[in-house]
Amino acid sequence: MNPSMSGGDGVRVRFAPSPTGMLHPGGARTALFDFLFARFYSGKLVLRVEDTDLARSEKRFEESLFEDLEWLGLAFDEGPFRQSERGEVYEKYLVRLEDAGFTYEAKDEAGRTALYFRPPERDGVFHDALRGEVSFGKVPDFVVRKSDGTPSYNFAVVADDTDMGITHVIRGEEHLSNTARQSLVYRALGEGEPEFVHLGVILGPDGKKLSKRHGAASIEEFRREGYLPEAVVNHLALLGWSHPDGKEFFASLDELADEWTPERLGASPSTFDPERLLGLDAEHIRALGIGELRERTAPFLDEPLPEGREDVAAEAMREDMKKLSDAPEVLRAITGAVETERFAADLPESSAGMFSHVAGRLEAVEDLDLEAARGFVKELRGWAKENGIKTRDLLHPLRLALTGRDRGPEMAYIFAVLGKEGSRLRIEAAREAILTRVAPYKN
Repeated sequence: MNPSMSGGDGVRVRFAPSPTGMLHPGGARTALFDFLFARFYSGKLVLRVEDTDLARSEKRFEESLFEDLEWLGLAFDEGPFRQSERGEVYEKYLVRLEDAGFTYEAKDEAGRTALYFRPPERDGVFHDALRGEVSFGKVPDFVVRKSDGTPSYNFAVVADDTDMGITHVIRGEEHLSNTARQSLVYRALGEGEPEFVHLGVILGPDGKKLSKRHGAASIEEFRREGYLPEAVVNHLALLGWSHPDGKEFFASLDELADEWTPERLGASPSTFDPERLLGLDAEHIRALGIGELRERTAPFLDEPLPEGREDVAAEAMREDMKKLSDAPEVLRAITGAVETERFAADLPESSAGMFSHVAGRLEAVEDLDLEAARGFVKELRGWAKENGIKTRDLLHPLRLALTGRDRGPEMAYIFAVLGKEGSRLRIEAAREAILTRVAPYKN
């Protein structure tokens, strides 16, 4: 960041979305950096809903916006304020422009009467904290009050930021052209401009500007698909900011805020990588405590966790989950019905003897918790070694017998989730299928 960037007492930033669609990753990143900036300087964060586009603004988008921000953990000190409820503020600043001779009425493109702003100058420079001096030129007259009486975007933003005492405006670089117009309105009003911070564009993995084709198009979709908010925040934080030590995993928003500094912001493009987000989500899931994991997976499960074995089932699922929405399939991979005909014909007859030994040993043990299950698997490995059975020839058939699948969680987890009797029944079924090669048995 440019060293001229300044904060200090009285820092006030705002997040000002329009309720004309769902909150997308770019908007969420802006909200996050607003939040982190305010936290860093012990300042205030204002939420302002820019709903002057009457034709496109919808209450459902506003409600979804609030839900998304709450889900991300972003709290605001003031607001929400709605531009549609601030007509008196805009009128006050329009009068000032009119009194200074900078406005006139004329027909807009549709032939309706609107109020236009005549800039005191067409060319100029504004300062951006990441880019230095930004030059602009040939700014034309533009509407400040539309024919329906509502303020235009570039005028309302200036009136609001001035009225609310906003000191820093953080937003994407697509607003650079708007900033040129807004700076001229500030100067016509005789008001000081806030510090502008225009973040670099967000790209998809293919190097093109992020869009729907790169994956989830909104934060609401990430919520619905079972991503953790901590993972989404983690990934968004790395889009235009870097930790001085190269750290990329932040367990919580609080941890991120404690280590975030504005000096590490940059104007270069950054890449939103769905695969990287998925990897971060898996890391965050593995970092959850079992109780919290159970609570978060509950809305996604279509059947309850095995009674009395809920914690070990959640722990077993955790290792193979990338998103919370993976929970049903991961659980079914352990507890779902096993179709022995799908593998019994491919196992050697010697596996029947191994199954017989394992079933017999299960008869002799107490019911299996995870610690006991690990001890049981260790015992089986020792028995296999003594009898010249390779580890794969022990564990692969056992996994098939217990789950019907080639891979999955650690073997001890499977025994612990299924329990002594559930494990024994499945192994006996696989043994019978090998010996008789009869019709499939479903447990």
